[in-house]
Amino acid sequence: MIGALMGLVLGLVYGATAGSINSILLWGIPLQVQIGAVVFGTIFAGAGAMVTGLITAWPQSSLKGILVGAASIAVFGVIKAFVYQTGGASQFVAVGLILVSIFLPSVALSLPITGAMRLAVNGYEDAVSYSGRRRWRRLGRVWAGVIVLAGVAGSFSLMSPNEQAAVRQVNAVIRAGLAAHTEAEVPVSLKSVDNFPARAGIHYTLTQRADIGRDTSIAGSAGVETVEVYVLFDTGLRLRCLAGSTLARPLCSEVEVTGAE
Repeated sequence: MIGALMGLVLGLVYGATAGSINSILLWGIPLQVQIGAVVFGTIFAGAGAMVTGLITAWPQSSLKGILVGAASIAVFGVIKAFVYQTGGASQFVAVGLILVSIFLPSVALSLPITGAMRLAVNGYEDAVSYSGRRRWRRLGRVWAGVIVLAGVAGSFSLMSPNEQAAVRQVNAVIRAGLAAHTEAEVPVSLKSVDNFPARAGIHYTLTQRADIGRDTSIAGSAGVETVEVYVLFDTGLRLRCLAGSTLARPLCSEVEVTGAE
């Protein structure tokens, strides 16, 4: 049971970190956070890690537990992909073939996770063989290691430096636009938005999506990363702003609410 408990803690900390790290590190920027999705993702990660921890800790052999646990993660990923697959029969078959082909690589990539879980379980079992302060110190190190590992893994959900820079740039443009009293004072990035000062509300949220594209202003240019940042105001106005290292400033335009996803 200790494997299941450790997996549960690891999954919950991972899910909570992955769902909130951008809002925490970009404090002061109104990023859109779907609380329901974060809560569901945290519970989902906790439940999945709990099952994986139970499977990983079950066999007496550490190696067997690590391998079986990694295989269970891969199977879990395949099942999840099929559940979220919404295409027709042909797409269902195509997705199935792709998932089968990446099953073994998924197992290999999962080995460090189950290896860390088994190491923590073995460390716990070793710690309880001691008594007094030595036991509590060792148990403390084991649980601290589990929490730190989960937090580090969740931190990989942090936006890339380019995404962070794009969100900051767009937020600065929007704040400057909200401070404008006339059309003449509106930043150049927002000039294409009709009557921005009157239509924009005080409250807004930002979401971002990175994409690899080509700079159309440079003939034969290589692929560069651009970031789309969507701005949704409480008045219903929605903007799509494109930012990137090759752009002097964000380029914003109005989009329909239903067509921006």
